[in-house]
Amino acid sequence: MRKTVGIVCAFILSSSLLLPNSVHASDSKQIFFSGGPLYKTGIYKMSEETTKMEKVLDGNYVDVSPDGKKLAFIKEDSLYISQVDGKNLVRLTNNQFPVYDASPRWSPNSKKIVFSRSDGNIYTIQVDSKKITNLTKTDETIINSEPDWSPDGSKIIFHSNRTDRSHLYVMNANGSNVKQLTGLHNDESSEYSAHFSPNGKKIIFGRAGHGNADIYIMNADGSSQINLTKDFDQAVATPIWSPDGKKILYTINNPEDSSNSSLYTMNPNGSGKAKMKLDLPYANPYAWQSVEVKANDEKSGFEKTIDYISNLFF
Repeated sequence: MRKTVGIVCAFILSSSLLLPNSVHASDSKQIFFSGGPLYKTGIYKMSEETTKMEKVLDGNYVDVSPDGKKLAFIKEDSLYISQVDGKNLVRLTNNQFPVYDASPRWSPNSKKIVFSRSDGNIYTIQVDSKKITNLTKTDETIINSEPDWSPDGSKIIFHSNRTDRSHLYVMNANGSNVKQLTGLHNDESSEYSAHFSPNGKKIIFGRAGHGNADIYIMNADGSSQINLTKDFDQAVATPIWSPDGKKILYTINNPEDSSNSSLYTMNPNGSGKAKMKLDLPYANPYAWQSVEVKANDEKSGFEKTIDYISNLFF
């Protein structure tokens, strides 16, 4: 039987992620990821330079909070959070098979998490009170998935098969005012992996159809949809924004080896395509954020801004 691999990782740029008891900064680049055969995944951290891996905890689908203090991840089909060192685990949901959660994403203020559930709906949970809200409330024939927040936290974008194919929708953070953004004039393609730009004015997303997979950009209202990768022969996937909105990170899959993907960047207009030095198997970027972290040591005076890329792997 073929093994299915699911991986999510966070790539730390500029410095290592400082834990509460950290005193000195390290120049080593750290990668947080989850991987392994299906149902046996774990969350690991690895130095890009030494490639030495250390298991942090059991789980998958990891996401780092915008304040850089916590991880959100899936374990035993349920949503958990912990410190970035894997300590102080808190179980936020309590599912039993066949119910399971997936794709957790922290809100911009790190107070809520949006996630999808096996019943096809999208939920938010308040981290402190554990209060869960069903935002979509659709029946089991509809699948709503891959939710993500707008930069100001007022909107959530997701994809749903409310028509014959999966298209992009946006709703208020409380689930109201759902609007369809794609597939209004052409229902032959499917869209996925949508993310607002840091200023909230643009959306990037993947589109598959007619044997091709490309990356598109459009205005936040769904207008002016432009193909950024029409000059590529290979399949491209899962675009995300840089923290300043000046670059888009994406992957190109090797047609001869589906397990070998390369990370690329380009400008928002599709120009300046360049391959990154870091290659990871099954690499599909999930998030790229800028986080300010301070060491817990007044004498060190260390303060740096770090970038991390959370990558979702299949």
